[in-house]
Amino acid sequence: MRLAANVLVSVLICAGCSAPPAPTAPAQTGDTVSPKDSPLPYRVISDEINKAANTVEYHALLTGGTPKHDDMQKELEFLYRHLMLRNGEPAPAMISAYLYSDESQYKTPPRSPVGSMLVKSGEPKPQFENKVPLEFWQQIDQAISHSDKGWKLEKKIERDDAKKTLTITFPYTEPGKDAYAETISFNQSMVDFTDTAKALFENVPELAAMTFLGRWKDEDVVKISLDRATYQALKIPDIEEQIGQLHGRTFLEMSTGRSSDAKADKENKQRLGAVYKKMLVGLKGHAVISPKLK
Repeated sequence: MRLAANVLVSVLICAGCSAPPAPTAPAQTGDTVSPKDSPLPYRVISDEINKAANTVEYHALLTGGTPKHDDMQKELEFLYRHLMLRNGEPAPAMISAYLYSDESQYKTPPRSPVGSMLVKSGEPKPQFENKVPLEFWQQIDQAISHSDKGWKLEKKIERDDAKKTLTITFPYTEPGKDAYAETISFNQSMVDFTDTAKALFENVPELAAMTFLGRWKDEDVVKISLDRATYQALKIPDIEEQIGQLHGRTFLEMSTGRSSDAKADKENKQRLGAVYKKMLVGLKGHAVISPKLK
């Protein structure tokens, strides 16, 4: 009887007890240093995890100095995987991650990261911004067309990375064919030169000087050397615009019947040639053109 009473008392006491706390999800933890498998070492400046909004804002200082462009790209792609997976499910809905090569880039407003990775809510892919310049050879590779890749008459480039100069050998080929053109005119050779010079000087910021070798039937029929200052003095983009205007003038003459097609074409070639010859005068002896080009 006494045992039953004790049990009843215990039940009554426990009836007033509060339920044990429910288990909580593991706390989300931030970084202080780069993970061991990070392509580049870094120190975390700020790692703000907003659990309520499920967002992350991440700022880190690269401790190995400014990396190369390709290494920065690998690091940004690593950060995407790392920040999405480090705390399990659910993955962050939004991430803003920024990398700096110098702490002043973080401390001095406006901030100027050398790389960033953004994940926006509802968007399937991250956004990478890599501000580390391409290497010299990469700048050249992107500037030059590679439609002749693998050809026997493929364009050839010889670089001097220390001096930031190059020589490009440009074979005059039939359009779309790995064979020398049957004929090559002076005007066409100059079109290829101005197009190439503009592509290189406008898209390769580090390029100091270049030499253009126009090759036809295994002979160098054009050799032009110019540095960046000469390129700017020649105003080649303006020359190309002038050439376009001359072509427009000729088209108008033909379409309105003011001149026969043959006469208009002949006069246009003469006007174009005069523009290019004036350009060569500005090269001050740094251009050699074969008399075979008419």
